[in-house]
Amino acid sequence: MKRSFLLLYVLLVHAFYGAWCSSVGGSLHCEYSNLASLHRPHSVSITEFGAVGDGVTLNTKAFQNALFYPNSFSDKGGAKLFVPAGQWLTGSFDLISHLTLWLDSGATILGSTSSENWPVVDPLPSYGRGRELPGRRHRSLIYGQNLTDVVITGENGTIDGQGSVWWDWFRNGELNYTRPHLVELMNSTGLIISNLTFLNSPFSNKMIDSTLKEVSHLV
Repeated sequence: MKRSFLLLYVLLVHAFYGAWCSSVGGSLHCEYSNLASLHRPHSVSITEFGAVGDGVTLNTKAFQNALFYPNSFSDKGGAKLFVPAGQWLTGSFDLISHLTLWLDSGATILGSTSSENWPVVDPLPSYGRGRELPGRRHRSLIYGQNLTDVVITGENGTIDGQGSVWWDWFRNGELNYTRPHLVELMNSTGLIISNLTFLNSPFSNKMIDSTLKEVSHLV
């Protein structure tokens, strides 16, 4: 389980615009001038929707409800979902357009170790079947499709898939479906991903088939 999936971003450099990127010391760094999308006129904290950052309480519903709320600001510059310091256990959840998902210093989004909290969906069209097993696959921890203007960033927060259990299931032949990624953004435009650490993916860290604006400071 690698801490990052740097090769994916190296291959996607040509999809950037307004960014200059280089690989130094095992991480990818991009410098860019347009930071307008990082600033939103509206902000809400995950705690306002009942989330508990104790690493034990399952917060899937809180994330789902919190991400439904900013929809009302989609035509007003979008909104920021603030995740403060803590261990925020969750199953898979969907992002929306015109959103900034902000992980504060000390904030960790933890993937649930129960497969029931990772819904089963159709295989990627490009494969036509599961990558590891025929048929369907588990959806990624953070998922988005047909989105625009999405930022995932913060103060060096962490997205931790707690993937060791998935790797054990895979090695022991106990899986019925292909394993999930940490972050999957499909058919989307205007994405920024920066200042994050990706850990312990069930499969691979990121799966992005979209047009990115910037990617930087990833570990």
